[in-house]
Amino acid sequence: MLWFLLIFFSFYTLMHIYIFHTKIRPILPEKLRKFLPLLMLILIISPVFMRYADTYASSQMSYVVALMVLLWMGFLIYLVFFSLLWDTFKVFVKRVFLKNPSKGKDVYILLLISLFFSIYSYLETKKLEVIHIKVETCKIPEGIKKLKILQISDLHLGPLMGIDKINLIKEVREKEKPDIVVSTGDLVDGNMGKRNEYAEKLKELKAPLGIYAILGNHEYYRGVKQAIEFIEKAGFTLLRNEVIDVKNILYIVGLDDKTCKFFSACDIAFDEVKFLEKIPQDRFVLILKHQPKIKKEAIGLFDLMLSGHTHGGLYKYVGAFIMQKIYETDRGLKPLGKGSYLFVSKGVGTGGPPMRFLIPPDVAVIEILNCKK
Repeated sequence: MLWFLLIFFSFYTLMHIYIFHTKIRPILPEKLRKFLPLLMLILIISPVFMRYADTYASSQMSYVVALMVLLWMGFLIYLVFFSLLWDTFKVFVKRVFLKNPSKGKDVYILLLISLFFSIYSYLETKKLEVIHIKVETCKIPEGIKKLKILQISDLHLGPLMGIDKINLIKEVREKEKPDIVVSTGDLVDGNMGKRNEYAEKLKELKAPLGIYAILGNHEYYRGVKQAIEFIEKAGFTLLRNEVIDVKNILYIVGLDDKTCKFFSACDIAFDEVKFLEKIPQDRFVLILKHQPKIKKEAIGLFDLMLSGHTHGGLYKYVGAFIMQKIYETDRGLKPLGKGSYLFVSKGVGTGGPPMRFLIPPDVAVIEILNCKK
C-alpha cells in the first residue's frame, strides 16, 4: 500500500508540474504567478483531504469534497493527455494555430477540449447498460430450464457512489427477476460506518437462490473488517476462498482478491487450482473472482467465471488497450477452452474520477440454459 501511494503521488506531482509550468504559468499575469506553487501543493495533496473528510466529516461534506477532488483529477488527466499529444505534434510539425507562444492560444484550446471531454465523461457515468449473455450447459438438473444471474461489480460505494447507483441496480433486478445476485468485488470504497442506509437499500436486491459477494482490492484498501461487516449487513453471503452448494443446482466458488496477501488477511499458501480440483464436476461450477486472471491449470475445472476490476479500461482505445494487455480480457465474454468461460463486467461505479469515455457502466444478466430440452 505504501508503494502504491508513493507511486501515485509521484506521478500526480509530475502531472501538476508539467501542466502548471508549461501551460498555466505562461498565460497568467505576473502578479498571480507567485500563488501557483501554493495552489499546486493544495491540489496535489487534495486526495488526503478527501480521505480525511470521508473519515471525519458528514456524508454531505465528504461528497462535496470527493466530487471536487476527483473532478479535478479527471480533468487533469485529460489535460495532460491532450497537452502531451499537442507538444509531441509541435516537435515534428510546424505550429498551426500559434505563431507567438506567449499569447497562449493553444493553451485555451487545450483547456476547452479537456473540459468538453470531462463533462461528457462525467455524464456517461450516469448511464447503466444491461448486458445479456447466455451460456448453455448440461450440468443443470432436469426440470430447470434456465438459471438467471444478476452480476454487479465495482460499485465503489463511498463518498461519491451511493443510493442513486443502488437504485439503478434495483430497477434492473425488478425487471429481470434473477434467481441469484452476485457482487464480484469492490462493493465498498469508503467509510461505511456512517452509511447504514446503503446496506438497507442493498438488502432489497434479494433473490430466490440467494445473494453472494466476494472481496475486491478496494475492500482491503479501506479496511477489510469494516467492509465485511457492511457486506454481511447488506444481506450478502460472503465467500472467501470457499464453495457453496446452492440447493443441489450449482456450485458457487468465491475467491479472495490477491490483495489480501499484502494485508496478511488470508492464507498465503492458498492454491486455487488444488481447491478447484476438489469440487465435483457433475454440476455447474460458477466462480466469482474480482480480477480476471486465472491459471491455465484451472481452465476446465469450472464452467463460468465472473469478474470485474478492469472497468473496461474506463477510456476506450487507451485504457481498454492497456487492460487487454494485463488481463485475459478488458470486458465481455471470452471462451477460455475446455468448456470454461470468462465474463468481465465494466462495473457500475468508478474508483477514481467519476468519468468514462465510450465505456459506460454496466450490470450483467447471465442466463444459464439447460441443454436437456
